[in-house]
Amino acid sequence: MKILAVDTSCDESCAAIIDTTQWKLLADVVHSHVDSMKHFGGVVPEIASREHLKGLPLATHEALETAKLIPSSIDHYIVTNRPGLIGALLVGLSFTKSLAFSVSKPFSTLNHIEAHLFSPLLTTLDGNEAPPFPWIACVVSGGHTEIFHVESFFKYTWLGGTLDDAAGEAFDKVGKLLKLPYPAGPKIDQWVRESATAEHRTRYKFPRAKTKVHTLSFSGLKTAVALEVKKSDLSNSNQVLALAASAQEAILDALVEKLLQTQKLLGVTTLVLTGGVACNSRLREKLPHAHFPIPKHCTDNAAMVALLAGYYAKHDRLIAEPWNTTAYPSLNTMGGN
Repeated sequence: MKILAVDTSCDESCAAIIDTTQWKLLADVVHSHVDSMKHFGGVVPEIASREHLKGLPLATHEALETAKLIPSSIDHYIVTNRPGLIGALLVGLSFTKSLAFSVSKPFSTLNHIEAHLFSPLLTTLDGNEAPPFPWIACVVSGGHTEIFHVESFFKYTWLGGTLDDAAGEAFDKVGKLLKLPYPAGPKIDQWVRESATAEHRTRYKFPRAKTKVHTLSFSGLKTAVALEVKKSDLSNSNQVLALAASAQEAILDALVEKLLQTQKLLGVTTLVLTGGVACNSRLREKLPHAHFPIPKHCTDNAAMVALLAGYYAKHDRLIAEPWNTTAYPSLNTMGGN
């Protein structure tokens, strides 16, 4: 079976194709629209939707060309329909349904977070072993910080997550306070990695919120950084570096501490992280035994959606959905079918 998967949950137009017989990824295309958002300092939902109208047909055409296929060669069409920006999701859903309908092929929807959750299994497409179950898994990105207990492929439980800002959102808000360009997370990571010392990372004692088990909070950190910025000279690059490095350390320490506590509490040795923040090099240093997808599969992509669809197909759980299926902005239920 050849499956074409689409993801438009935020500001990347993504298309990928998997061959479940060969268990091989035939195409993996991402058209990012981050440049269109830089002027606004963040993602503007209406602009993201308009960018998908232009970018998704291009990404899908490129995926089909790369795989040397035509639309009628695809056996099943997949699109994520939750959670995400509702306008962006509707563009992806409408496009995918229309393409499937035009060639009389079935289509199904999947959950974007569920696709992230199982993206560490993309290693199997290269013939490598997957992290052994059970997992403590964290999907950590600009929109989500969610913790799961994954017992097996179809048996997993949401444990908790952030009470306010997601970790990636905290990075971006810190960056905005420090007048750093959007998106701030990758820029802070690179700047701190290349220029910061241990003293920079510990100069400011920003708070690590003490929350209940499996939950996190970053709003207090944002407030603490804002108060410190008011007293600081942002023309002093050394001072800004220390603020950025100390804030990064506080965000990551809170995340690492919570994940290690959860592992200990449940007695689970395997830890996996995915989502955009999982690209952070300092986070990977702090969790050297954790499993991370390669960076391009941590951020939004359709390869993880195609993979998830492939597993659903292998277990006879890929069910064609009605043409009036719609999209949902919230996490909703995790199951895709």
